[in-house]
Amino acid sequence: MKKNFFSLLFMLISFLVSAQDYSAIDAHAKSIKYSRDLAKLTEKLTSPYQDDESKVRAIFVWIASNIEYDHKKLAKMQKSGFKKTRFKGSLEELKAQRLAQIQEYIDDTLDDKKGVCQDFSWLFQAMCLHAGIECEFITGAGKTRPTLIGQANIPATHAWNAVKINGKWALMDVTWSTGMGVKEDFGKGFFNLDPKTMIMSHFPDEEEWQLLDSVYSKTTFANLPYLYAGFIKYGVSDITPFSGKVTKKDSIGLKISLPEGSKLLIAKNRKNADVPVSFDGDRYYFDFTKKTLSGNIDVCIISSEGRVEPLYSLSMGVGTSN
Repeated sequence: MKKNFFSLLFMLISFLVSAQDYSAIDAHAKSIKYSRDLAKLTEKLTSPYQDDESKVRAIFVWIASNIEYDHKKLAKMQKSGFKKTRFKGSLEELKAQRLAQIQEYIDDTLDDKKGVCQDFSWLFQAMCLHAGIECEFITGAGKTRPTLIGQANIPATHAWNAVKINGKWALMDVTWSTGMGVKEDFGKGFFNLDPKTMIMSHFPDEEEWQLLDSVYSKTTFANLPYLYAGFIKYGVSDITPFSGKVTKKDSIGLKISLPEGSKLLIAKNRKNADVPVSFDGDRYYFDFTKKTLSGNIDVCIISSEGRVEPLYSLSMGVGTSN
């Protein structure tokens, strides 16, 4: 796996300010001492809360704060393969089956205090089940760098979770919310992410876990923009076109709440491409009619202090967009 995978992935996941204030829950989760007793640990994390979302958030934050990403194990797995074990049944049946089958893996993760995506996802599922909350182990493909835009052969070697919160399924990725070994505040991370945002980076093997009204094909997923941290951090929405493959003829626009003093720009090779941007009172638009660009470009925000953060990446060509 390329080194730039981790640097780009870190940019993608070390972030976020949530619409809901999780600060008190996060502080509680981080105060709970490390323990290998999963049942007692889960009880300490969740007992102060009555609602499912708070319980799940506490579990999510504890794992992301205490378990590190195991790069050496990843290297070994690239040779030995990736497990895709699932179970179906009632909550109690699922709990018993899951815990019996993966207890060894969970024990190893807790012993080593590290793991890869399947370990994070299994541990998260087990703790949710201990808390009486339905949780699924999801496998599929993860888009980890902008050069993968348009490539439908992305291997299905990632794992994440779907959790039923107050009767509705929500998507979670604890692994991508840890910084992958980089010590940083992971913020909201991939916690209860909008499915239309999640599909930009996560393509599940089973289409039901897209949680979308209209199912996306693997090709459509491949052609979507590449998601950076800033997309969620700054509340980007309604991007046009909703595609990562564009041309100068496309009306490239987005909705975003810009912080005071900040601006939008197009960057090419991390440098300002000087593409004019306009605002119609609702959306921002980029005018490429007088600018010739090709290859990967980034839609970015630049703060009043001059700090540039990418929002999402596109592949610009000369033909017709998809």
